Amino acid sequence: MVAQQQTKKRFLFLMSDTGGGHRASAKAVRDEMVTLYGDAVQVEIIDVFVELGLWPFKCYPTWYPHVVKLQGIPWGIGYYLSDKLRLLHLLAYLDWMYVRGALRGLLDRYPADVLVSFHAMINPTLSMALRRKYWSRPVASIAIDLVSVHSAWFTPGFDLYVVASDGAKARAQRCGTPEECIKIAGMPVRRDFKTAADISQEQARLELGLPQDEPVVLVVGGGGGMGPVTAIVQTVLSRCPGTRVVVIAGGNRKLYEQLKALNSNGSLQVEGFTSNMPVWMRAADILVTKAGPNTLSEAFITGLPLVLYMALPGQERGSIPYVVSNGAGVWAATPEKVAVAVQELVTDTSRRQALASGSRSLARPLASEQIAQYLWSLA
Repeated sequence: MVAQQQTKKRFLFLMSDTGGGHRASAKAVRDEMVTLYGDAVQVEIIDVFVELGLWPFKCYPTWYPHVVKLQGIPWGIGYYLSDKLRLLHLLAYLDWMYVRGALRGLLDRYPADVLVSFHAMINPTLSMALRRKYWSRPVASIAIDLVSVHSAWFTPGFDLYVVASDGAKARAQRCGTPEECIKIAGMPVRRDFKTAADISQEQARLELGLPQDEPVVLVVGGGGGMGPVTAIVQTVLSRCPGTRVVVIAGGNRKLYEQLKALNSNGSLQVEGFTSNMPVWMRAADILVTKAGPNTLSEAFITGLPLVLYMALPGQERGSIPYVVSNGAGVWAATPEKVAVAVQELVTDTSRRQALASGSRSLARPLASEQIAQYLWSLA
Protein backbone atom coordinates (compact mmCIF):
# COMPACT_ATOMS: atom_id res chain seq x y z
CA MET A 1 0.00 0.00 0.00
CA VAL A 2 1.34 3.44 -0.91
CA ALA A 3 2.09 6.03 1.73
CA GLN A 4 -1.12 7.72 2.80
CA GLN A 5 -1.67 11.39 2.14
CA GLN A 6 -2.73 13.89 4.79
CA THR A 7 -5.71 15.04 2.68
CA LYS A 8 -8.24 12.40 1.69
CA LYS A 9 -9.01 12.39 -2.03
CA ARG A 10 -12.72 12.05 -2.76
CA PHE A 11 -14.13 10.34 -5.83
CA LEU A 12 -17.77 10.16 -6.89
CA PHE A 13 -18.56 7.22 -9.18
CA LEU A 14 -21.71 7.69 -11.26
CA MET A 15 -23.43 4.55 -12.54
CA SER A 16 -26.92 3.08 -12.86
CA ASP A 17 -28.36 -0.39 -12.40
CA THR A 18 -29.37 -0.64 -16.04
CA GLY A 19 -27.69 -4.00 -16.40
CA GLY A 20 -25.21 -5.40 -13.93
CA GLY A 21 -22.02 -4.23 -15.61
CA HIS A 22 -22.05 -0.60 -14.51
CA ARG A 23 -22.13 -1.33 -10.79
CA ALA A 24 -19.74 -4.29 -11.08
CA SER A 25 -17.17 -2.17 -12.93
CA ALA A 26 -17.47 0.72 -10.50
CA LYS A 27 -17.06 -1.59 -7.51
CA ALA A 28 -14.02 -3.28 -9.07
CA VAL A 29 -12.25 0.06 -9.49
CA ARG A 30 -13.31 1.28 -6.04
CA ASP A 31 -11.90 -1.88 -4.43
CA GLU A 32 -8.58 -1.38 -6.22
CA MET A 33 -8.40 2.25 -5.10
CA VAL A 34 -8.95 1.21 -1.49
CA THR A 35 -6.31 -1.52 -1.85
CA LEU A 36 -3.80 0.91 -3.35
CA TYR A 37 -4.46 4.05 -1.32
CA GLY A 38 -6.22 2.93 1.87
CA ASP A 39 -7.54 5.71 4.10
CA ALA A 40 -6.18 8.36 1.74
CA VAL A 41 -9.09 7.75 -0.64
CA GLN A 42 -12.86 8.00 -0.33
CA VAL A 43 -15.06 6.55 -3.08
CA GLU A 44 -18.83 6.83 -3.22
CA ILE A 45 -20.85 4.90 -5.83
CA ILE A 46 -24.33 6.15 -6.64
CA ASP A 47 -27.09 5.31 -9.12
CA VAL A 48 -27.08 8.73 -10.72
CA PHE A 49 -30.51 8.46 -12.34
CA VAL A 50 -32.18 7.38 -9.12
CA GLU A 51 -30.36 10.09 -7.15
CA LEU A 52 -31.51 12.79 -9.56
CA GLY A 53 -35.02 11.87 -8.44
CA LEU A 54 -36.63 13.09 -11.66
CA TRP A 55 -39.01 11.28 -13.97
CA PRO A 56 -38.24 9.49 -16.28
CA PHE A 57 -34.60 9.12 -15.20
CA LYS A 58 -35.38 7.50 -11.86
CA CYS A 59 -37.34 4.79 -13.70
CA TYR A 60 -34.44 3.68 -15.92
CA PRO A 61 -33.29 0.75 -13.72
CA THR A 62 -36.87 -0.57 -13.57
CA TRP A 63 -37.46 -0.16 -17.30
CA TYR A 64 -34.16 -1.72 -18.42
CA PRO A 65 -35.20 -5.43 -18.22
CA HIS A 66 -38.24 -4.69 -20.40
CA VAL A 67 -36.30 -2.66 -22.96
CA VAL A 68 -33.80 -5.46 -23.62
CA LYS A 69 -36.46 -8.10 -24.26
CA LEU A 70 -37.46 -9.23 -27.79
CA GLN A 71 -33.83 -10.00 -28.67
CA GLY A 72 -32.91 -6.48 -27.65
CA ILE A 73 -34.72 -4.86 -30.60
CA PRO A 74 -36.22 -1.96 -28.56
CA TRP A 75 -32.81 -1.43 -26.98
CA GLY A 76 -31.09 -1.49 -30.37
CA ILE A 77 -33.44 1.12 -31.84
CA GLY A 78 -32.70 3.52 -29.00
CA TYR A 79 -28.99 2.76 -29.15
CA TYR A 80 -28.51 3.44 -32.85
CA LEU A 81 -30.78 6.49 -32.94
CA SER A 82 -28.85 8.12 -30.09
CA ASP A 83 -25.35 7.13 -31.23
CA LYS A 84 -24.55 10.52 -32.75
CA LEU A 85 -22.70 13.26 -30.89
CA ARG A 86 -24.64 16.11 -32.52
CA LEU A 87 -27.94 14.54 -31.50
CA LEU A 88 -26.63 13.94 -27.99
CA HIS A 89 -25.62 17.59 -27.72
CA LEU A 90 -29.10 18.66 -28.83
CA LEU A 91 -30.78 16.35 -26.32
CA ALA A 92 -28.50 17.64 -23.57
CA TYR A 93 -29.52 21.23 -24.35
CA LEU A 94 -33.19 20.28 -24.35
CA ASP A 95 -33.15 18.59 -20.95
CA TRP A 96 -30.64 20.90 -19.26
CA MET A 97 -33.26 23.33 -17.94
CA TYR A 98 -35.11 20.37 -16.41
CA VAL A 99 -32.10 18.59 -14.93
CA ARG A 100 -29.76 21.33 -13.83
CA GLY A 101 -31.30 22.00 -10.41
CA ALA A 102 -31.37 18.30 -9.50
CA LEU A 103 -27.82 17.84 -10.76
CA ARG A 104 -26.54 20.77 -8.71
CA GLY A 105 -28.27 19.33 -5.65
CA LEU A 106 -26.67 15.93 -6.30
CA LEU A 107 -23.20 17.47 -6.60
CA ASP A 108 -23.76 19.37 -3.37
CA ARG A 109 -24.84 16.18 -1.53
CA TYR A 110 -21.79 14.27 -2.71
CA PRO A 111 -18.79 16.61 -2.67
CA ALA A 112 -15.82 15.14 -4.53
CA ASP A 113 -12.48 16.01 -6.06
CA VAL A 114 -13.08 13.87 -9.17
CA LEU A 115 -16.27 12.79 -10.94
CA VAL A 116 -16.09 9.42 -12.67
CA SER A 117 -18.78 8.27 -15.09
CA PHE A 118 -19.47 4.57 -15.51
CA HIS A 119 -22.60 5.23 -17.58
CA ALA A 120 -22.56 6.78 -21.04
CA MET A 121 -25.97 8.44 -20.86
CA ILE A 122 -25.00 10.83 -18.05
CA ASN A 123 -21.97 12.14 -19.99
CA PRO A 124 -23.74 14.73 -22.19
CA THR A 125 -25.33 16.25 -19.09
CA LEU A 126 -21.97 16.33 -17.30
CA SER A 127 -20.50 18.06 -20.34
CA MET A 128 -23.19 20.73 -20.05
CA ALA A 129 -22.38 21.12 -16.35
CA LEU A 130 -18.74 21.72 -17.22
CA ARG A 131 -19.61 24.32 -19.84
CA ARG A 132 -22.02 26.07 -17.47
CA LYS A 133 -19.39 26.13 -14.70
CA TYR A 134 -21.47 23.91 -12.43
CA TRP A 135 -18.36 21.77 -11.99
CA SER A 136 -14.72 22.81 -12.29
CA ARG A 137 -12.81 19.74 -11.11
CA PRO A 138 -11.63 16.73 -13.15
CA VAL A 139 -14.10 14.39 -14.85
CA ALA A 140 -13.36 10.92 -16.25
CA SER A 141 -15.33 8.56 -18.46
CA ILE A 142 -14.71 4.81 -18.01
CA ALA A 143 -16.20 3.15 -21.10
CA ILE A 144 -17.40 -0.31 -20.11
CA ASP A 145 -18.05 -1.52 -23.65
CA LEU A 146 -15.48 -3.87 -25.11
CA VAL A 147 -15.28 -2.98 -28.81
CA SER A 148 -18.50 -1.34 -30.03
CA VAL A 149 -18.64 1.85 -27.98
CA HIS A 150 -21.49 4.37 -27.93
CA SER A 151 -20.43 7.90 -28.80
CA ALA A 152 -21.86 9.24 -25.52
CA TRP A 153 -18.83 7.80 -23.74
CA PHE A 154 -16.76 10.37 -25.64
CA THR A 155 -18.73 13.53 -24.96
CA PRO A 156 -16.13 16.34 -25.18
CA GLY A 157 -14.71 18.28 -22.27
CA PHE A 158 -13.61 15.47 -19.95
CA ASP A 159 -10.07 15.11 -18.67
CA LEU A 160 -9.74 11.34 -19.14
CA TYR A 161 -11.36 8.65 -21.28
CA VAL A 162 -10.49 5.04 -20.43
CA VAL A 163 -11.31 2.33 -22.98
CA ALA A 164 -10.98 -1.44 -23.08
CA SER A 165 -9.37 -2.15 -26.47
CA ASP A 166 -7.59 -0.73 -29.50
CA GLY A 167 -10.90 -0.79 -31.38
CA ALA A 168 -12.53 1.27 -28.65
CA LYS A 169 -9.68 3.78 -28.80
CA ALA A 170 -10.13 4.10 -32.57
CA ARG A 171 -13.83 4.79 -31.98
CA ALA A 172 -12.94 7.49 -29.44
CA GLN A 173 -10.65 9.19 -31.93
CA ARG A 174 -13.33 9.06 -34.63
CA CYS A 175 -15.56 10.92 -32.17
CA GLY A 176 -12.93 13.66 -31.93
CA THR A 177 -11.41 12.74 -28.57
CA PRO A 178 -7.80 13.96 -28.28
CA GLU A 179 -5.40 11.01 -28.21
CA GLU A 180 -3.57 12.35 -25.15
CA CYS A 181 -6.81 12.05 -23.14
CA ILE A 182 -7.37 8.36 -24.01
CA LYS A 183 -5.98 5.44 -22.02
CA ILE A 184 -6.38 1.75 -22.91
CA ALA A 185 -6.68 -0.37 -19.79
CA GLY A 186 -9.19 -3.13 -20.48
CA MET A 187 -12.50 -3.81 -18.77
CA PRO A 188 -12.47 -3.30 -14.98
CA VAL A 189 -12.89 -6.74 -13.40
CA ARG A 190 -12.78 -7.85 -9.76
CA ARG A 191 -9.38 -8.96 -8.48
CA ASP A 192 -11.04 -12.28 -7.49
CA PHE A 193 -10.94 -13.44 -11.12
CA LYS A 194 -7.16 -13.08 -11.28
CA THR A 195 -6.86 -14.90 -7.95
CA ALA A 196 -9.14 -17.72 -9.12
CA ALA A 197 -7.16 -18.10 -12.35
CA ASP A 198 -4.13 -19.02 -10.25
CA ILE A 199 -5.77 -22.03 -8.56
CA SER A 200 -6.11 -25.44 -10.20
CA GLN A 201 -9.32 -26.61 -11.84
CA GLU A 202 -9.30 -29.60 -9.49
CA GLN A 203 -9.20 -27.31 -6.47
CA ALA A 204 -12.05 -25.17 -7.83
CA ARG A 205 -14.22 -28.24 -8.45
CA LEU A 206 -13.48 -29.59 -5.01
CA GLU A 207 -14.58 -26.30 -3.47
CA LEU A 208 -17.85 -26.34 -5.45
CA GLY A 209 -18.58 -30.04 -5.08
CA LEU A 210 -18.31 -30.72 -8.82
CA PRO A 211 -17.14 -34.05 -10.28
CA GLN A 212 -13.51 -34.26 -11.34
CA ASP A 213 -14.11 -36.75 -14.15
CA GLU A 214 -16.85 -35.00 -16.18
CA PRO A 215 -16.68 -32.07 -18.62
CA VAL A 216 -18.30 -29.02 -17.02
CA VAL A 217 -20.20 -26.54 -19.19
CA LEU A 218 -21.09 -23.26 -17.49
CA VAL A 219 -24.12 -21.41 -18.92
CA VAL A 220 -24.81 -17.77 -18.03
CA GLY A 221 -27.04 -15.03 -19.40
CA GLY A 222 -25.80 -11.97 -17.59
CA GLY A 223 -27.17 -10.91 -14.24
CA GLY A 224 -30.74 -11.25 -15.55
CA GLY A 225 -30.39 -14.65 -17.21
CA MET A 226 -31.17 -13.25 -20.67
CA GLY A 227 -31.82 -15.18 -23.87
CA PRO A 228 -33.13 -18.70 -24.67
CA VAL A 229 -31.24 -20.24 -21.76
CA THR A 230 -33.78 -23.00 -21.06
CA ALA A 231 -33.81 -24.14 -24.70
CA ILE A 232 -30.01 -24.07 -24.79
CA VAL A 233 -29.74 -26.19 -21.66
CA GLN A 234 -32.28 -28.75 -22.90
CA THR A 235 -30.50 -29.10 -26.24
CA VAL A 236 -27.03 -29.38 -24.70
CA LEU A 237 -28.22 -32.02 -22.24
CA SER A 238 -29.73 -34.09 -25.05
CA ARG A 239 -26.64 -33.93 -27.27
CA CYS A 240 -23.92 -34.16 -24.64
CA PRO A 241 -24.63 -37.06 -22.26
CA GLY A 242 -22.06 -37.44 -19.52
CA THR A 243 -21.53 -33.66 -19.38
CA ARG A 244 -22.26 -31.65 -16.24
CA VAL A 245 -24.18 -28.47 -17.16
CA VAL A 246 -24.15 -25.69 -14.56
CA VAL A 247 -26.44 -22.69 -15.06
CA ILE A 248 -26.11 -19.41 -13.18
CA ALA A 249 -29.61 -17.92 -13.40
CA GLY A 250 -28.66 -14.71 -11.60
CA GLY A 251 -31.65 -12.72 -10.43
CA ASN A 252 -34.03 -14.39 -12.89
CA ARG A 253 -36.30 -16.36 -10.56
CA LYS A 254 -38.56 -17.54 -13.39
CA LEU A 255 -35.59 -19.03 -15.24
CA TYR A 256 -34.36 -20.66 -12.03
CA GLU A 257 -37.70 -22.40 -11.47
CA GLN A 258 -37.94 -23.51 -15.12
CA LEU A 259 -34.52 -25.11 -15.02
CA LYS A 260 -35.04 -26.76 -11.65
CA ALA A 261 -38.13 -28.45 -13.11
CA LEU A 262 -36.17 -30.09 -15.95
CA ASN A 263 -35.57 -33.84 -15.81
CA SER A 264 -31.81 -33.96 -16.30
CA ASN A 265 -30.87 -37.25 -14.65
CA GLY A 266 -28.50 -35.41 -12.34
CA SER A 267 -26.52 -33.77 -15.17
CA LEU A 268 -27.88 -30.27 -14.50
CA GLN A 269 -27.01 -27.97 -11.62
CA VAL A 270 -28.86 -24.66 -11.27
CA GLU A 271 -27.60 -21.76 -9.18
CA GLY A 272 -29.25 -18.40 -8.53
CA PHE A 273 -27.27 -15.29 -7.74
CA THR A 274 -23.75 -16.21 -6.70
CA SER A 275 -20.84 -14.21 -5.35
CA ASN A 276 -18.18 -16.77 -6.29
CA MET A 277 -18.43 -16.60 -10.07
CA PRO A 278 -14.60 -16.59 -10.38
CA VAL A 279 -14.47 -20.09 -8.89
CA TRP A 280 -17.33 -21.34 -11.09
CA MET A 281 -15.47 -20.09 -14.16
CA ARG A 282 -12.22 -21.70 -13.04
CA ALA A 283 -14.01 -25.00 -12.51
CA ALA A 284 -15.58 -25.02 -15.99
CA ASP A 285 -14.24 -26.33 -19.29
CA ILE A 286 -16.51 -24.23 -21.53
CA LEU A 287 -18.54 -21.05 -21.02
CA VAL A 288 -21.83 -20.54 -22.90
CA THR A 289 -22.81 -16.89 -22.62
CA LYS A 290 -24.29 -13.84 -24.25
CA ALA A 291 -21.66 -11.36 -25.41
CA GLY A 292 -21.74 -9.07 -22.37
CA PRO A 293 -18.41 -7.23 -22.02
CA ASN A 294 -18.00 -7.90 -18.31
CA THR A 295 -18.59 -11.65 -18.60
CA LEU A 296 -16.27 -11.91 -21.60
CA SER A 297 -13.49 -10.02 -19.82
CA GLU A 298 -13.86 -12.27 -16.78
CA ALA A 299 -13.71 -15.34 -19.02
CA PHE A 300 -10.55 -14.08 -20.73
CA ILE A 301 -8.79 -13.85 -17.38
CA THR A 302 -9.93 -17.36 -16.48
CA GLY A 303 -8.92 -18.68 -19.90
CA LEU A 304 -12.29 -20.17 -20.84
CA PRO A 305 -13.30 -21.22 -24.38
CA LEU A 306 -16.44 -19.29 -25.30
CA VAL A 307 -19.66 -20.21 -27.06
CA LEU A 308 -21.61 -17.00 -27.72
CA TYR A 309 -25.36 -17.34 -28.28
CA MET A 310 -26.64 -13.77 -28.13
CA ALA A 311 -25.51 -10.16 -28.36
CA LEU A 312 -27.54 -7.05 -27.64
CA PRO A 313 -27.69 -4.71 -30.64
CA GLY A 314 -25.19 -1.93 -30.26
CA GLN A 315 -22.45 -2.36 -27.70
CA GLU A 316 -22.36 -6.18 -27.67
CA ARG A 317 -22.43 -6.89 -31.42
CA GLY A 318 -18.79 -5.97 -31.95
CA SER A 319 -17.73 -8.49 -29.33
CA ILE A 320 -18.68 -11.41 -31.60
CA PRO A 321 -16.02 -10.83 -34.31
CA TYR A 322 -13.58 -9.75 -31.58
CA VAL A 323 -13.90 -13.11 -29.82
CA VAL A 324 -14.06 -15.24 -32.97
CA SER A 325 -11.24 -13.52 -34.90
CA ASN A 326 -8.92 -13.79 -31.90
CA GLY A 327 -9.56 -17.52 -31.59
CA ALA A 328 -11.22 -17.25 -28.19
CA GLY A 329 -14.60 -18.74 -29.02
CA VAL A 330 -17.36 -19.46 -31.52
CA TRP A 331 -20.65 -17.84 -32.45
CA ALA A 332 -23.74 -20.05 -32.22
CA ALA A 333 -26.97 -18.15 -32.88
CA THR A 334 -29.51 -20.90 -32.03
CA PRO A 335 -29.82 -23.46 -29.22
CA GLU A 336 -29.11 -26.25 -31.71
CA LYS A 337 -25.92 -24.55 -32.90
CA VAL A 338 -24.88 -24.01 -29.29
CA ALA A 339 -25.30 -27.72 -28.58
CA VAL A 340 -23.29 -28.67 -31.68
CA ALA A 341 -20.48 -26.30 -30.67
CA VAL A 342 -20.44 -27.61 -27.09
CA GLN A 343 -20.42 -31.22 -28.32
CA GLU A 344 -17.45 -30.52 -30.59
CA LEU A 345 -15.48 -28.80 -27.85
CA VAL A 346 -16.25 -31.52 -25.31
CA THR A 347 -14.91 -34.21 -27.65
CA ASP A 348 -12.06 -32.25 -29.28
CA THR A 349 -9.58 -31.48 -26.50
CA SER A 350 -7.03 -29.82 -28.79
CA ARG A 351 -9.65 -27.44 -30.20
CA ARG A 352 -10.81 -26.60 -26.69
CA GLN A 353 -7.26 -25.90 -25.57
CA ALA A 354 -6.64 -23.68 -28.61
CA LEU A 355 -9.71 -21.56 -27.80
CA ALA A 356 -8.64 -21.39 -24.16
CA SER A 357 -5.27 -20.04 -25.27
CA GLY A 358 -6.97 -17.47 -27.50
CA SER A 359 -9.17 -16.40 -24.61
CA ARG A 360 -6.18 -15.91 -22.29
CA SER A 361 -4.45 -13.82 -24.96
CA LEU A 362 -7.20 -11.20 -24.64
CA ALA A 363 -7.03 -11.00 -20.84
CA ARG A 364 -6.20 -7.73 -19.07
CA PRO A 365 -6.15 -8.82 -15.42
CA LEU A 366 -4.64 -5.53 -14.20
CA ALA A 367 -7.26 -3.28 -15.79
CA SER A 368 -8.96 -2.24 -12.54
CA GLU A 369 -5.61 -1.42 -10.94
CA GLN A 370 -4.53 0.66 -13.94
CA ILE A 371 -7.80 2.58 -13.97
CA ALA A 372 -7.47 3.25 -10.23
CA GLN A 373 -4.01 4.70 -10.81
CA TYR A 374 -5.21 6.87 -13.70
CA LEU A 375 -8.02 8.28 -11.56
CA TRP A 376 -5.72 8.91 -8.62
CA SER A 377 -3.47 10.97 -10.85
CA LEU A 378 -6.42 13.23 -11.73
CA ALA A 379 -7.10 14.26 -8.13
